[in-house]
Order: sequence, then C-alpha cells, then structure tokens
Amino acid sequence: MKTENKGNFNNLIAIFFTSKSLFIYEILITRLFSTILHYHFVFLTASLAILGIGFGGLIVYKNKNRYKNSLLAFILSLSYIVCVLFIYKLPYINVYIIYSLISSIPFVFGGMIISKVFLENNGQVNKLYFADLLGSTLGSVLIIPIMDYFGFMVTLFIVSIISSLASLLYNDNTIKGLKHTIYLFIFIMLVLIMEQNLILNLEKNFTAYFTSPTTMYTYIKEKFDKNAKIVYTHWDSISRTDVVEESNGDTTIITDGGSSTSMIKFNGKLQNVEYLKKEIGFLPFTLGNNENTLIIGSGGGKDVLLALLGGSRRIDAVEINGSIIDAVNQFKEFNGDIYNFDGVNLYIEDGRKFIEKTDKKYNNIYLSMVMTKAIEKGGLNLSENYVFTKEAIREYFKHLEDDGYLSFMFHSTHDMIKGINTVLEVLLEMGVKKENLNEHFIAINSITNSMDEKQNSNINMPVVIFKKTLFTNKELSNIYDEIVKQDRIIINMPGLKYMDIYEGISKGELKLSELYDKLTINIKPSTDDRPFFYNFTKGLPNTLKILLNITFLLTATTYLYIVKYQKLFRHAVYFGAIGVGFMMIEIPLIQKSILFLGNPAKAFSYILFSLLLSCGIGSFFSTKKVFMTKVKERQIIFILIPIITMGLLALIPFIINNYINIDNAYKLLLISIILFPLGFFMGMAFPMGIFKLRAQNNHNYIPLMWGINGITSVLGSVLALAVSMSFGFNIAIITGALFYLAIFIFNI
Repeated sequence: MKTENKGNFNNLIAIFFTSKSLFIYEILITRLFSTILHYHFVFLTASLAILGIGFGGLIVYKNKNRYKNSLLAFILSLSYIVCVLFIYKLPYINVYIIYSLISSIPFVFGGMIISKVFLENNGQVNKLYFADLLGSTLGSVLIIPIMDYFGFMVTLFIVSIISSLASLLYNDNTIKGLKHTIYLFIFIMLVLIMEQNLILNLEKNFTAYFTSPTTMYTYIKEKFDKNAKIVYTHWDSISRTDVVEESNGDTTIITDGGSSTSMIKFNGKLQNVEYLKKEIGFLPFTLGNNENTLIIGSGGGKDVLLALLGGSRRIDAVEINGSIIDAVNQFKEFNGDIYNFDGVNLYIEDGRKFIEKTDKKYNNIYLSMVMTKAIEKGGLNLSENYVFTKEAIREYFKHLEDDGYLSFMFHSTHDMIKGINTVLEVLLEMGVKKENLNEHFIAINSITNSMDEKQNSNINMPVVIFKKTLFTNKELSNIYDEIVKQDRIIINMPGLKYMDIYEGISKGELKLSELYDKLTINIKPSTDDRPFFYNFTKGLPNTLKILLNITFLLTATTYLYIVKYQKLFRHAVYFGAIGVGFMMIEIPLIQKSILFLGNPAKAFSYILFSLLLSCGIGSFFSTKKVFMTKVKERQIIFILIPIITMGLLALIPFIINNYINIDNAYKLLLISIILFPLGFFMGMAFPMGIFKLRAQNNHNYIPLMWGINGITSVLGSVLALAVSMSFGFNIAIITGALFYLAIFIFNI
C-alpha cells in the first residue's frame, strides 16, 4: 500500500514538473519568435505549435501501451534544447509553418505524457489535474524572474533540467541505463549553467535573427551601414534589447528586432545638440510654454533632449521597458547620463498607468512614435495598446494645463488619421463644436517640400499637436516660422490649411461615424474594451482569419472522426466546450488586466497565477459531495460559472478605477481573491468529465478527450482574440461563459 501511495505521489510531482516545463517553454518560444517574426506571425506560429499538446493526446489514444512516460519525459527534455537551437541556428525561413512544426515537437511529447498519466491513473484525475495546473501556475510566476536573471538561453537549459527531473519520478522508470543517462544529462546541464560562457556565446550567435528581413538590425545594415554591429545585448522576460552602433557613431536601441529608438551622443551641453532643432520632433516644443513636459515612451532619451531644447525645465519621462533604460545607463558616457540630467525625472512604467495615478498637470504631453518602427517592421495589428484609446486621450487632456498641448508623432497616414479621429471624438464630448474641430489641431508632414515629388506626396512620421482651446496667433506664428525653417509640408493648420476629409464634418455635412464607414480602412477610434489601435483592417486581419480556418478545420475533422462513436460524441462536445469556454474567458481577462497592472508580462503572469491556482484547487476538491450538487440532473457548477463571470465584469471597472495605485503585491492578492471563485469552479469541469467517462467504463478514451480539449483550447484562444477585436473584451468573456451555460442547459 505504501509503495502504491509513493507511486501516486511521484506521478503527481512528475506531472507538476512536466507541466511547469511545458509552460515555461511556451513563453520561451513566444519570446524567440518575437525577435524574428512580425507580431501577427508570432501569434500564428505559437498557436499552431501549441496544437501539439492535443495531437499528443490523439497519438496516445491510438497507441496506448507503446510508450513509457519516463522515456517520453527524457525525450521531452532533449527536444526543448534541440528544437530551440535548430530554430536559433538555422538561417531565417520565410515559411512560418516550418517554425510551428519544429516548435510543436515538445508539445506533442508533453501532450502524450500528460494524457497517458491521466489514462493510467484515472481514479485520481482530480489530483493529477491539480498537479498539472499547479505546475503551470508556478511556471507563470517563475518565468519572469528566471528570464530576467538568467536570460533566454540559460532559461532554456533550466527548463530541460525540470523535465529531466520528471522523467526520474514516473513509475515506469525501469528502462535499463535510463536513470544513469538522465543523471549524467542533468550533471552536464548544471555544469554548463554554472560556467555559462558556452551558453552565453551560443546566445549571441543568433543566426535566424541576423538573417531575418523583418528585424531593424537587418534594415540598418541594408539601408544605412553594412558595417553596423551589435555592441550590447540583454534578453529578459519583456524583450530582447540590442544596441546597434554604426560606423559614423549613430546608435540605435532595438527591442524584439522591430521596435527602435535613437540614443544621441551628448556631453551635457545643450548647445552641442542644437542640430536636433532641425528635426520634426522639435516642432511640438516651439509653440509656447513648455515649462512642465510629460514624455510617454521616452526610449533612448532623444525626446528628452528635444524637450530640453524647447525650454522645458521639469520633464517627467515615462518608459515601460526597463531593458531600454538599462541599455541607456550602460552607455551613459555616450548619452551624457540623460536620465539623470537636471530637471529630468524617470519613471519605468506604462504611460497610461502613470497618467492615471499622477495629480500633476503639464504644459506639453508628448508621445513620439510610442511603438517606434514596429508598425513597419513588426506588424502590431493584433496587439492591444492602451495609450491611444479614447479613455487615454481624456486622461491626457485632464492632465494638461488649460493652454497646454497634446502632441503625437505618428508613423504614417493610417495611424495619424485614426489618432486624429480619436482625439476629435473626445473633443466633441468635451463640448468643442464640430464646426471648429479643424481649429484644434496642427498636423505637419516630416517630408519636406523639396522631397515631396520624389515621395509621391506620401505622409511619413507626421507630427500632430492638439489643444483644448483655440491656438493663439502667437502660437501659430511661432510654429509656422519653424515649419518654414525646416521646409516641412503642412497638413492642417488653423487659418491656413485644412484636411479635406474633415471639411464635411466642419460644415455639418458629415458625421465622424459616417467618415469611418466611407473609408476603406479601419480608422474608428479604439477604446479600452477594444484597444487594437494598429488594426486598420475592416473585419478580422488576414492572419487571424487563416488561424481561425486552420483551427476550425482541425476541430471539425476531429469531430467528424468522433461522429461514428455515438456514445463518445456527447463527451467530445463537453470537453470541447470547456476548452473553448476556458480560453475565451482567460485570454480577454489577461488583456483587460494590462490596464490595471500596467505591463503585459505582469498581466500574463498575475492572471494565470490566480486563475490556474484556483482552478487547481477546484480540481482537487471536485470529488467532494457538496460540489456534485445537481439541478434536474445538471451539474450546478455550470450555472455558477456564468453568474460569477457576469459579476466579475461588473467588478473589474470598479477595481481598476479605485485600486490602480496600490502596490503590485496587493494587486496580485486582490486579483487572486476576485478570480478565486471563478477559477475554483472552472477547475472542476475537466476532472468531472473524466469521472463521467470512467463511470461509463469509457476510460480508454481519456487521451482522445485530452486531445480534443487541447485542440479546442487553441481554437478558444483564437476565437477570444477574434471576438475581442470585433466586439470587445466583455463580449468575448460573455461568449466564453455561454459555453459553460450551454453545458448546463443542454445537459451535455
């Protein structure tokens, strides 16, 4: 009996290690692909790779007794390193599906292991599922400090060790010589981690990154200086940060391959950087009083210098990416230690979070290409961004002095028009008359008059300056003189030139909403519930359509296969519904919490920690009689989940509005408390389904149901994003809750 209990306990710990390693690996490949692929292809590639978990379950269903978990876990350990290094050292591949196939291999092995353990120990599946979720929970918390401290490549080797520990614990660890091989492998991994030199050299030689046409590093080498070189690299949980130095001394900080910001050579004397006054980014500081300036997305410090040149004496510089600041500090002798310059106050946090918690008022709030260059080189149409929503614009105006300026530098025509529309809607809500809208902003093209013909009258890096009140003649005169000096093209200026597309609105012939319908691109303002500012496609982006089609096809094919087993079809619908429903609640909750936590990495970590931990606890207690309560033969938890979900949607805005300024530790505690009831009951759904199979003597089909749940979970994550982009986060979450309600109503 003791031996059996020990075996059961070992399986629980082994599942815990396997799940933890899979979760951390999932984050690692996302970080890896973020450096070499466009943002939307990162989502596509990683999502298809995760489908491997479902396929692992299907493989075990077909070949139940052919594999030993201990051997599979050791192969999983090796596959982590082999697959990542294969992607890492291969020259860039333009066929993204190949990256998905390579990175999916560990997920297949992981899915095989977990589904096989569930099959062999189906009597304690509630405890196994608890261990599985607990492993993912710990992985969600550990990934940030591990990557921040060790970097990408060392973290990969740590993941491999974690999986190797699992292979020592599975009960079928009887293969001759396997244990000794595993011990030797772990010893070698530990030696490499302790020495680190070999691993760090390996990390520097990132062939796929150096050969990818999507990276800013490649762009700089091809367009400006073929001898440009990377002189500094740091890779943490938020981004890979490189400092690239050109032969002429120009220095650029690149994050995740696509986003870039300039670092200016500065010796502390402003007269030595007077040449920056010739740049279009200086124009927002030429109108009038810039005593107090807020710069959101201060990057390498160039915008700080522009503000200083414009007469700002007190500058609050806000930058979300601490890795950029670390890079700036590494080169402080080059940049004059700009963030410690007299009058400059640095804040490493999200700009939206900062503006909502401060009580300061500013003469100028400046956002200069907050997602610099990423729009061209990284493709951000699937990413949420809370600094350009209507709610954010209201906050900016609230923190401006009455005669203050709200200034933006955009990338091109599309984001400029969408940004203008967003601000104009807010101005209308503030009481500005529609016939005066054109009088409240100045827009200037970075392209000069002399370059206009060659550039085919394109708009590139335009600056737009808004004001709550009308511009004074002096302000207009000041900026006009500077525009003439720079030979820039005026797009809109009160009393001089107006944008044609807003003429109809000013004359009362057209509403803004009618303008949105009239144009072929999506220029409708984004909101906190739909913060996809860089999505200019009407309808869903093509990448998302492709992924939806693939996951729908795979799901439909799986269910067509199940149809011939009528006794299983109901179970298949059940496991599919909880797979889709769970992800459609989880994904939007993570995205909504970015606003509260001020950081995507924290949002991901905190929400998953809270939700997966409570799910695990719910799974553990799912066999208790009190939770088996039924209403007309229907499990009561499936009516409780939608009710709790609706309550959360009402509670979340209150939490954001009233507790945004509390410390992160308290935020984690608060999130854990409010999500606990939801996660507790959602965690019961999977083991209850397994027990239903077992009660009907269908336990041999557990791997098949695991596979279906894995495939539909990926479908759910894609659907969550699609519904969020089309209708908003709240509708996506409600849709997820409806899947659970359907299980209750139709007694699935």
